[in-house]
Amino acid sequence: MAVTCVHAQDPSKGERFTCPGTPHIFHRLVKDLIRDGFSQTEICKIFSHPAVRFNPKVMPRKVTHKEASLHYDVFLEKDRLKRARRYLDRNRELFERVEKKYGIPKEIKVAILLVETDLGRYLGSSLALNTLASMAIASDLDKIKDYLPNSYKSLNKQQQARLKKKLAAKSKWAYSELKSLIIYSELNGLDIHKIKGSIFGAIGLCQFMPSNALRFGVDFNKDGKVDLFDPADAVASMANYLRFYGWKSDIHPKTQIKVIKHYNHSTPYARTVLKVAEKVKQI
Repeated sequence: MAVTCVHAQDPSKGERFTCPGTPHIFHRLVKDLIRDGFSQTEICKIFSHPAVRFNPKVMPRKVTHKEASLHYDVFLEKDRLKRARRYLDRNRELFERVEKKYGIPKEIKVAILLVETDLGRYLGSSLALNTLASMAIASDLDKIKDYLPNSYKSLNKQQQARLKKKLAAKSKWAYSELKSLIIYSELNGLDIHKIKGSIFGAIGLCQFMPSNALRFGVDFNKDGKVDLFDPADAVASMANYLRFYGWKSDIHPKTQIKVIKHYNHSTPYARTVLKVAEKVKQI
């Protein structure tokens, strides 16, 4: 999907503006977004909304997160596997149509839905907008240091330098994803203040980062929008993503892991998806 900036305008006109109701901490971010070509009217409308707030705990979680330490065995419990099978049976027609078009086994797709959002039971408790905006402005260590684990409170100069470099990279990444989220919501007529996301800003049943929603999102139900909270669009978008990264009908198990790791850069995650898929198939 080709995407351009929403309502582009002369960046010079965005240098001095008033945005009543916008939290002061987001003023610089708002100016940057307008300078990058977004409509001042739209950005002010987004950030003056009462639901918008800074969360200083997001970036500390991001820089200290260790995917490999997560326990994925919970998704292999019998009750969860049975629920996944029932979900697949209820939506069999959809899963089979998507499999026919994209070639991704229905069990793989339902396994990812189970691991990502517990089949839609947990889509995140925070607004993706707040999460990404909070990370985008958290490149300054002083803004988040009080929320870092105790092990980060007594870093030497070299360790602090590495942490600051990591903060800058994550902040830049979050700013890019924030722009994608704004574009995604605008293109698809979605209320950005109602889009819940993960602790790091992933959205929908399939838990795509907004940039992937723009790149791989599929309007499978043909309603004129890509809504990743709709099962049809979410499952098809997931399949589109996996096919792009190399899933084929005769793919070797080791390659399956490599492809799934594009979805989440964790070997335990990829192995769990394959185990869940196999067990669901056996039920």
